[in-house]
Amino acid sequence: MRDGFNLSTYINCDFLLGAKKKTVIFEASPYGHGQLETIAMYFADIMGPDFCSLRQDMRGSGLSQGQDFTLWRSQANDTQDTFNWLSQQSWFNGEVFQTGASADGLAAIAGNMNHPPQLKKQFIIWASIDTHTFSFPGGAYREGLQDGWLKDTFPQQFPRLRAESRAHEAPGDWWNPVNGTGKCDIFDFPSVHFAGWYDIFLNGNIAAYHCYKQTNPYDTHLLVDACGHCLVDGFCPIYEDLDVDAIPMAMLMALDLFLGNPLPQELNKVTFRVMGAGDKDGKFIDPLAPGNYWTTLPEFPEPEYTRAYFTADGRLVPFAEGVQTPMTYTYDPTNPVPTIGGNNLELKCGALDQRPAENRTDVLVFTSDELLVPLAITGNITATLFVKSNRVDTDFTVKLTDVYPDGRSLLINDGILRMRWRQGEFGGTQPEMMTPGQVYKIEVSLWQTSYMFAPGHKYRVSVSSSNAPRFEPNPNNGLPLSQNGTIYTAENTVLVGGDQASYFNLPVVQQYQIPPIDLAALKEKWLSQRPASWRNLSKMDKKLKRQIIDAARGML
Repeated sequence: MRDGFNLSTYINCDFLLGAKKKTVIFEASPYGHGQLETIAMYFADIMGPDFCSLRQDMRGSGLSQGQDFTLWRSQANDTQDTFNWLSQQSWFNGEVFQTGASADGLAAIAGNMNHPPQLKKQFIIWASIDTHTFSFPGGAYREGLQDGWLKDTFPQQFPRLRAESRAHEAPGDWWNPVNGTGKCDIFDFPSVHFAGWYDIFLNGNIAAYHCYKQTNPYDTHLLVDACGHCLVDGFCPIYEDLDVDAIPMAMLMALDLFLGNPLPQELNKVTFRVMGAGDKDGKFIDPLAPGNYWTTLPEFPEPEYTRAYFTADGRLVPFAEGVQTPMTYTYDPTNPVPTIGGNNLELKCGALDQRPAENRTDVLVFTSDELLVPLAITGNITATLFVKSNRVDTDFTVKLTDVYPDGRSLLINDGILRMRWRQGEFGGTQPEMMTPGQVYKIEVSLWQTSYMFAPGHKYRVSVSSSNAPRFEPNPNNGLPLSQNGTIYTAENTVLVGGDQASYFNLPVVQQYQIPPIDLAALKEKWLSQRPASWRNLSKMDKKLKRQIIDAARGML
């Protein structure tokens, strides 16, 4: 590398067969050569002797020791230097295709920040285009993910890495090497993106698709399954398709893209799982419930955002009440609302029952009437709140759940906003404190989903100020994370009714906008037109799936 360090790199190549000059399938990883980096090797093996794989341990990881892991901030230079070295090899044809799952996917995106000319195609699996927004969603420190993954993956470096990240809670220059959202023009090559509705990187994964699509609208493809990383933890299986495993589908898309084959004409640019209710035992999908199918579209459907206003008696209604009511609760950071499911890693994830969290005095609960017909939502989920506090800083959290006839309240998604960062990613690099008692209009993002509520069910929105350890509780003192200080309780208020009426935004779509597709039949037709060896994808998938999950959880 340009700074004198060497990175441990394995090359698998058959120089006796195929073309004299080879295309390289590249993957960089913090997990080691025998783990997620093997995705590149799998691809090269399937694609034939014209392709080699190059697997590299990122600096400060695996066998690339003698330097520190840099939270992907040095990946652009390391990737460019690696590709420049390749260009000096007589057997290299000048083209690199890149794979990357989870942390490796972050490396693939960050590695392109210098726009190396050798990079021609990418396959991104469960990764974000911006590491700040997944580290500090809504401005809050994502404690469960950050601390758990760093401690398991880099136990010796953990104190330093944690301190560095927390010292840079504001968006800005420090994060620029790992933020591609403002540099979409550099992603000018074909790509496949694989996301999950309950995945830890969902928001940044979909943002990556939209960013890449700006420059290459014809060869940018997205597949969204239900689970993402949430394959073995928590309660995601009720949303999995037992007939179509999404990982082989995504690999089929990427293989055809890498080989220059056209994708099946039945498959559009955006293919995703429309989730629906689970069975009475909560173990599998309910075959009689609406939803629980795949759809494929040229783009995400345009929803009609429908407001569900909060009422003082805990209902969700289409119009605001005429009288304004302040709903106040006491938030105690030493007794936070416990995390129960969601887009997690290192914690239980998925659609878990929220009733234990809802049955608290510091949680406001609002529930719709029983639905008479199916209600489909697809798109960005947000809540617009009018709030105030007696402190200079605090958090507001929001959850959306599906309430079953038996009372279960299963999580669809949740979000948080730290008030001192309420101006968002583009609102500047300095915090803005609250004036105690002043009312603020805020928007809390719950990321995205595609879900169909069944008749007889209800939808529910709950509001509070904590969700720990998914997010580190706010001590309500306004101090930077790098400083310790007094922990205060907060009297937090949400206004309902009147001219400052809080409400939830439902991205409602009609069922004709998300028509079902038989993805299992398409997969079989697809495989019948490809080499017989491609049928090993399903077998390879079992090992690969285990590697992705175990590596991401720091078990390798």
